[in-house]
Amino acid sequence: MKICFISGPFKPGKCGISDYISLLSIKLKKNGHQSQHIAIDDSNTLDIADKLPPADLYSIQFAPFSFSPTGLSKKRLLVLAKSLNGKRTHINFHEIWIGAFPSAKWKEKIIGWIQKREIVTFITMSNPETISCSNSAAIDRMKQSGINCQYLYLFGNIPYSKTEQNKPSTVLSVAFFGTLYEKFPYDLMAEKLDEISKSLNIPIHIKIIGRQRESSGLKEINKICKKLSFVITKLGEQPSEAISKEFQNCDLGVSTTPYDSLGKSGVTAAMLEHGLPILAYDDGDTPKDKLLIIEKYKDQVFLLNDSSATQNLFSFLKKPRKTFFDGVAHTAKKMLEIID
Repeated sequence: MKICFISGPFKPGKCGISDYISLLSIKLKKNGHQSQHIAIDDSNTLDIADKLPPADLYSIQFAPFSFSPTGLSKKRLLVLAKSLNGKRTHINFHEIWIGAFPSAKWKEKIIGWIQKREIVTFITMSNPETISCSNSAAIDRMKQSGINCQYLYLFGNIPYSKTEQNKPSTVLSVAFFGTLYEKFPYDLMAEKLDEISKSLNIPIHIKIIGRQRESSGLKEINKICKKLSFVITKLGEQPSEAISKEFQNCDLGVSTTPYDSLGKSGVTAAMLEHGLPILAYDDGDTPKDKLLIIEKYKDQVFLLNDSSATQNLFSFLKKPRKTFFDGVAHTAKKMLEIID
C-alpha cells in the first residue's frame, strides 16, 4: 500500500506529530508498505491539490494549531478538503478544537467554536473513509458533535535501549517526563508520594526529564521536595537512549496530563511502554462511562483520586517489571486494520 501522510511543519525532535510520522513510516516500510510525507509549511500551503502524489491512502495527521499559528485555517482548509474528496482518506486527530472543557476561558471557547465549525466542514467536504483519535475526551466530544471516530493508540517516541539496572534499591525513583502542567493537583500528588514513602519505608528520588515549557509546575515540585525532603534531579533534554535508560532505572512515573486526555500524551505513552506504573488524575471533565485506555495499560495507571490506588500500586510494584511494549508496531497494525 502507498500511504501519503499530510501534516503541519515537519520538525523531528521538536514536534510530537513529526516524530509520530517518522516512527510510523519506518515501521510501515518494514512491513512492506510505501510511505511518503507532505508538510504544510512556508513552502507548501493548504492549497496542495496539484501536489498530491498518487497514493492508495492519504492520512491527515490533524491538529488545528499545526496548520495555522492562530489555530484557524479559514478557507484554506477547505481547499485541502476539496482536493481529498473522492480519494481514500484517513484523518487522525492529535488535537481537536480547544475550549471544550468546563473551566475554559471565554476566549478559548470562542476560538474553539470556530475551530469546531472548520473541522466539521473539513470532514464533510473531504468525506474521509476513517476518522481516529487517541483519547477519551476528544472521542467523546467528537461523537457528541455527530462525528464517528475510532480509537487509535498514540505511541511514545522513546525506543527501548537495553541497559543494566543500576538504580539503588534503597530509594524509590519517580520519573516526570515532559512539561509539568500547571493545572494538576500537586498537593494531592505530594500526599500520595509521602504515603508511599512512609508505607514502604523508603525515600523518594524525583527525576525531572526533558524540556519544561511551563515553569509553574516545576516550582510546585521544588516546593514539595523541600517540604518533604525528597531528593530531586533535573536532567533536562536528553537523547532518547539516555531517557530509555532512565525509565528502566525508575520505579514509578507521574503524568500531569488529565486522565481523559492521557492517550494524547506521547511522553506518558513512553513511560508506560517501558513498564512504569503511572500516577495520574481524573479531573472529571469526561463521564466515567466514556473513559477508555488501551487494555495493555489497564492495570498500570493509578488515579490520585482513587482511594484504592495506593494498595493497588503496592501490589503492582511487587510484580516483575513488564517487558517493553512496542507501541509503534501496535499502532501500525491497528491503523491498517481500521482502514482495511
